Amino acid sequence: MSDDPSCQSDIAKLEYSNTSTRSESYGCAYLQAIQAQLDTYPTTGGEYLEAIFTHREILLSYPQAHQECARGFSDLAYMLEQRAWRADRDADVEAVVAFRYEAWSIVATM
Repeated sequence: MSDDPSCQSDIAKLEYSNTSTRSESYGCAYLQAIQAQLDTYPTTGGEYLEAIFTHREILLSYPQAHQECARGFSDLAYMLEQRAWRADRDADVEAVVAFRYEAWSIVATM
């Protein structure tokens, strides 16, 4: 590694930007609202399916506003994988698979 201070500064900026992007939310306002409420978001009753179908309706009405929604669904899947198990989160695994599939579907149609 170089002792050049400008090089070290660039590396520090890069490391900071990598950690700061993890807290960013991607996707439309609807997906960002789900991400913001993920701590209290149950999956046992199939709420994740309702979220997917509602998002599809919104997507079809104005596709231009959904350029980052595939990433938003992927991020939702990742966040569900990382959270602790509870009784009202029994279907987290199914929700992860459904959200990843929806992300793939969005990419394929855009």
